[in-house]
Amino acid sequence: MKKNIPIGYHDFEEVIHRGLYYIDKTDLIKEIYSIDKKVFLFPRPRRFGKTLNMMMLRRYFEFSKPNKAHLFDGLNISKWEHFNTYQGKYPVIWLSFKDVKQTNWKDSFEKITTELVNEYERHTYLLKSDKLSENQRQYFQNILNRTASVPELQDSILKLSEFLFLHHGVKPIILIDEYDTPINNSYSQQFYDDCVNFLRLLYSNCLKDNNFIERAVLTGIYRVAKESIFSGLNNLKVSTLLDEDFCDQFGFTPEEVHQILLDFNSLDKEEDVTKWYNGYLFGSQQVIYNPWSILNYVDNPQRELKPYWVNTSSNDIIKNLIVNGSADVKLEIETLLQGGTLKKSITEDVVFGNIQQSPDALWNFFLFSGYLKVIEKQTIHNKQYGLFTIPNIEIKTIFEDSILFWFVQSDTYDRFNTVLNNLKKGFLQDFEDYFEEFITRVCSYYDFADHEPERVYHALILGMMVQLQSDYKITSNRESGFGRYDIMLHPLKSDLPAYIFEFKKFNAKRENSIDETLKKAMEQMKAKNYATTLQQEGFTNIHHIAIAFKGKEVKIRYE
Repeated sequence: MKKNIPIGYHDFEEVIHRGLYYIDKTDLIKEIYSIDKKVFLFPRPRRFGKTLNMMMLRRYFEFSKPNKAHLFDGLNISKWEHFNTYQGKYPVIWLSFKDVKQTNWKDSFEKITTELVNEYERHTYLLKSDKLSENQRQYFQNILNRTASVPELQDSILKLSEFLFLHHGVKPIILIDEYDTPINNSYSQQFYDDCVNFLRLLYSNCLKDNNFIERAVLTGIYRVAKESIFSGLNNLKVSTLLDEDFCDQFGFTPEEVHQILLDFNSLDKEEDVTKWYNGYLFGSQQVIYNPWSILNYVDNPQRELKPYWVNTSSNDIIKNLIVNGSADVKLEIETLLQGGTLKKSITEDVVFGNIQQSPDALWNFFLFSGYLKVIEKQTIHNKQYGLFTIPNIEIKTIFEDSILFWFVQSDTYDRFNTVLNNLKKGFLQDFEDYFEEFITRVCSYYDFADHEPERVYHALILGMMVQLQSDYKITSNRESGFGRYDIMLHPLKSDLPAYIFEFKKFNAKRENSIDETLKKAMEQMKAKNYATTLQQEGFTNIHHIAIAFKGKEVKIRYE
């Protein structure tokens, strides 16, 4: 009998009891115990199985009557030689902040407090423990009655771990799911300082030098900078999607997807499924599929290939960075949509206070949120860089349908559109001014000193021209006349001007100035008769645009 897909089920116990389809990720338990660290942080994109894994850890470790060992029958962890050593042996502190998404700090604080109170209520048996002092029981009661002070609330997880240890004689496990949701939300809603000031002490008090815990595991989307949240926490093991450790424990591997498609009679669609939902790289080479999309695909009776992942949660931070960004962002997004890459610095720590000042913040949010992947990494002057690209068709569709729509709402979109509209009218002075200003702004994003800087300018122009696809056919690096042009715009309407672009790098051995380089570029287009193709297509209103550059200095000439 074919098992049902667990769409909307996050509790491991319920998935097993209902006999729902489950991809075995129980080796996560063993991997946590193979590393000599006390605190683990797993930042992963939304809908990549974080909560299900956390509930699996809870059902494995937690004291319970009856014992939960049967839930793991036949799963990988049941074969572990230490399975019975740790299973069901610990008190567990469980907190989930996934629903802390209120629009102001007062309500968010109330929701966080409710989560803390609920966890205390789960352990009210401690009020009768003779291992706790009268003062400790009074503290416990203050939390339950919501009469505790803010500092007492910030100590509440630390204190609960102490109480559990005193009562059971066993150090508890702390599990905090979606630890960064309140922080991300507070930044978008503009009460970040209040939120982070509270959570900084809540987290650090219970995680830093806490001798009362066995292990602590936190999940979220981002790795919030240590200086903000995890200051001085030396026993922390962070595993982002760029790290080798745990790289196959969130999301589905190709082997797991192959088995899913086999089990649901869809193996004939494996190639299409790969194009749509494959492409993520965790660690250096572990290929990962988006699990939410795979499960929704096989749960769809029509097996429809579409972006299931879109709109599954808020993306306010990314949206705001785009809306408040410049037209440069739009050009770079167009480069990505054309299958290109962007060379960007990689910053695994999110410093919310510096987001607007960081030129590469948007791209790192895209990366760690699951919208981009890094296909190649390198270290330059002790700083890590990567080639960012779109991972698959699903994400490309989301960029086309949602991301670009956000950009249309930005203030810079009107200017960008005006420049391109003027280009369609043959008004080239506006394009010249805009492009030179644009290069000045983006020069810090690109390495213009490499051996092939022409490719950078080529990619930038192509990115701009993609916006004109409804009016022009755009070709690149093709033969015409007696040479090979760089970019050509073939009008789709008879009243539009045609364009030829030629890029040329200043050569100090052969030229005295960038103006001489510019002159040679224009002469090359004329001498090699690049306009032949356009003339053969019947066009007479043909513009030649030469672009010469010397490092980050650029000049344009048009005829």
